[in-house]
Amino acid sequence: MYVGSPFCKYSASFLAAHRVPSAKSMARTRPWLVTFTLLAVVFFMPVSLVVQAVDDHDTIPDHNFLSKRNDAPPTDDFLRHVWPTVIVIGDYLYIDGGEVSQLYDGNNGMGAPSYAMNGTLSISLKESWTNSSVTIREIAKPAAAPVLNRPALWRDPSGMGFYTLNGVTYMFGQPPPSSIWKFTADGAGGGSWAEEAPRGSAVVALSQFTRSVSGAWAQSRDVGYYVSGLANKQTDTSVVGSTQLALPGVIAFNMTSGELTNSSSIGLGPYGTRVSGAADFVPFGPSGLLLFLGGWTSRVAEARADRLWVDVDFNNLTLYDPSSKKWYSQPTTGARPTRRRDFCTVGVQGPNNTYEIFMYGGAEVENRESSDEVYVLSLPGFVFFQGPGSNARRSGLSCALVGRRQMLSVGGCDGYLPYPDSLLDPDPWKNGLGVFDLSDMAWRDRYDADAAAYESPAVVRDWYAQDGLASVQWSSNEVGNLFNQKAAPSDSSNPSSSGGGGGEPFPTSSTPTSEPSPTGSPMPVGAIVGGVIGGLAFLILVNIAIFLLRKRGRAANKAAGSARDSDSSQDESKAQSVVYLNQGQPEEMGAWETVEMPASHGFSELDPQETTRHLRQ
Repeated sequence: MYVGSPFCKYSASFLAAHRVPSAKSMARTRPWLVTFTLLAVVFFMPVSLVVQAVDDHDTIPDHNFLSKRNDAPPTDDFLRHVWPTVIVIGDYLYIDGGEVSQLYDGNNGMGAPSYAMNGTLSISLKESWTNSSVTIREIAKPAAAPVLNRPALWRDPSGMGFYTLNGVTYMFGQPPPSSIWKFTADGAGGGSWAEEAPRGSAVVALSQFTRSVSGAWAQSRDVGYYVSGLANKQTDTSVVGSTQLALPGVIAFNMTSGELTNSSSIGLGPYGTRVSGAADFVPFGPSGLLLFLGGWTSRVAEARADRLWVDVDFNNLTLYDPSSKKWYSQPTTGARPTRRRDFCTVGVQGPNNTYEIFMYGGAEVENRESSDEVYVLSLPGFVFFQGPGSNARRSGLSCALVGRRQMLSVGGCDGYLPYPDSLLDPDPWKNGLGVFDLSDMAWRDRYDADAAAYESPAVVRDWYAQDGLASVQWSSNEVGNLFNQKAAPSDSSNPSSSGGGGGEPFPTSSTPTSEPSPTGSPMPVGAIVGGVIGGLAFLILVNIAIFLLRKRGRAANKAAGSARDSDSSQDESKAQSVVYLNQGQPEEMGAWETVEMPASHGFSELDPQETTRHLRQ
């Protein structure tokens, strides 16, 4: 994703030390310089733009390339789909959000390397397919529907649709108003979008809501949860400038009653925040628990200044009981993953009262590379096992449980490749789809609609058979008791895939006042020609004005030239003093509020050295 260029801004002290003569004084004393400058601007800049366009694309850009963009490009043209979210509704997988890169007539030389996916996609799970033969259906969205990267999706309790909340706009797009939208499936791979009218507490909550991205989300049957996340001006209009906020809080949306609440996340670690990790709703305790994996945490402050974010390891896992609003932690054993962000997870119920969470990919912090690894966490043993790699490194992906025992990986890219290579590097998987057999712990390029029922992998079964559960050291008797009871099915019938593995590039430098177009964006030939003609007309008018000013002011200049120069200098000094004072003041930040914490906070994005490279310039 293009996130802006590293433009530098001159400081006020530089401007004060290098005062530029006013246009009026230049016109009076050096009209030839004005003429020369305008000629240079009028003639050389358009020529350079044409040369640049030809140099970038070998030919003048094809202005019909926009019509060639597809939410689901032809298989041979597909390159990457990053930051999507997936969910299974009935016999179909639905894909929403993210951005797509593709080839146009064999190359990607048309404007920005990727573009927002404007619709919703669906894939049938009723019949088997390979990732090269799969049929992907495109479903249009109404104009008002949000088009966002990494939106949270929660399955409707009826199983006939899903809700969406949060996410970040593509490029520097204006974020839409805070609202909840619902997709209603038609049972045949299609469906329609509509804004959900707020009810009950949601009316007030949405008015105070700050949209974020890269939080951790999951759901029970009736309630969708979204925990923490990151906010900036591309997620919510209340956040201005380059400010980015690590938001605390546990948002709970009751899809039956429409209630929307925000509870404290103080137990989520030292700061109560978690970004670019994942959450899974697991069927233990009286009503199910939220379990958190990976990501990073930061105090709700200006991280660019204090750099106090911490990547979360997998040695201890945090748990949350929504029914009691209590927080717990529990140590793990086994082949723990290294610290990572932006991975995906799926959860599946085992036949012997176990519950396995499979996690794939992500950006490894310690090794500074995108991962192709699969890990499985088995509960209640709290033990990790490592599976085979996919030889397809990726982060910024999404996963779902499909066909009873298969994990379908959708999208992603090698985040440690430099931009834009990460988006132009062809995905080794056709259409960005990879299939992992959870029971056999093996990668496939084929989805099997007739696969057998899930059973825990052999390595997991062996661990329990060897009485591994007896070796678990519970952090407290209370935690041990929670995992000695299974939640009622009605409380734990959550979707097979959990969210929260998604992150978003944010600019690593202050955004220019006038935000630039994407690097390499085609310049219309008509605009260039129009600019030349308009510039010539402007040049003629300026020269006429200069001639008249000189003729009328020559006599007066002899008597009062020095006084005017003094006044002009004073005016310019005053103006520069105002510029200096304004630039010396911190940028005003609009009111930022959440249901939980109405205080104003400052936060910045990750250190460029810590951020995966495709998320930055």
